[in-house]
Amino acid sequence: MKKALYSFLELGITSPAAAGSNRARHNARLRGLSCVNSLLFILLILTGCGDDGLVNPHGETTLPPPDTTGLHAIDFPTDTGSAWTYVNVNTNQEFTVRIEGTRDISGTTHRQMTVGRISPVAQDALDREALDHLSANAFYFRVPTESEFFQEFPFPISATYFYKTPQALIESAFDAYIFPWSNPTFHQKHAPPRRVWDFPLKIGKEWTVFEKTVGDPVTVTRYVVDRDVRITVPAGSYRTYVVQEEAVFGDSDNPTTRFISPPAAYWIAPEVGIVQYRYSQYRATDALATQTFALKSVHLPGPNTD
Repeated sequence: MKKALYSFLELGITSPAAAGSNRARHNARLRGLSCVNSLLFILLILTGCGDDGLVNPHGETTLPPPDTTGLHAIDFPTDTGSAWTYVNVNTNQEFTVRIEGTRDISGTTHRQMTVGRISPVAQDALDREALDHLSANAFYFRVPTESEFFQEFPFPISATYFYKTPQALIESAFDAYIFPWSNPTFHQKHAPPRRVWDFPLKIGKEWTVFEKTVGDPVTVTRYVVDRDVRITVPAGSYRTYVVQEEAVFGDSDNPTTRFISPPAAYWIAPEVGIVQYRYSQYRATDALATQTFALKSVHLPGPNTD
């Protein structure tokens, strides 16, 4: 009998009476630990809570409310399929600008904005229009100044390539339309890229579109001068932000030689885009030709998600 009991204990098997005693001691330990944990939790709540009953983490910062003023990137539509038709109020000629397709520029996907042919045009006349003030003032494709004909002629832009962030619309490249060539499309990258729009647009904001330092210095600056300006064009009546653009040529203090032309102006309506713009052509002749383009129709695939 003693030998059997010895073997029973040697195998590590506890008798029923001993097992019951062990369970009782184990349960007592668990109840003790539970009480200690509950007490520690209560102390943590009492010492770590703020006025609202929540734990205040170390180093907590208060985030500013989101900026809802001004015209933001989401308010400036650039979705694929968008199209704007403009009419030249001086000649009644019109053309359409479209967002269509993409192209890789230096490893980044860019959207392509194409500029359609103008109509009506006289027979054998150039059926292209300068895209905006920058192209009209020869700040895309420049030619040698010793050529009098090319110096005075603003080569049209048939496409530009851009990407948009919440902070800006960046234009990285363009296609110039060089009509004397058998293949008239001339693709060129900007160096550096141009900050065409800086978001959000607010009165008093000013930014540099681009700055040329090689050769004769050129700086193009845009600045927001007004908001809620009501303007009526063939496409409708809109409340707009007014952005002016100043192109400065050279570093002379004499305004008659320093400024290339009178400031261009853009009227921009939220969720529509540019509804009117005006510019004067590059100062290659004595006379400045000022042109105004008004929105005739707009097609937005919507809702604007870009």
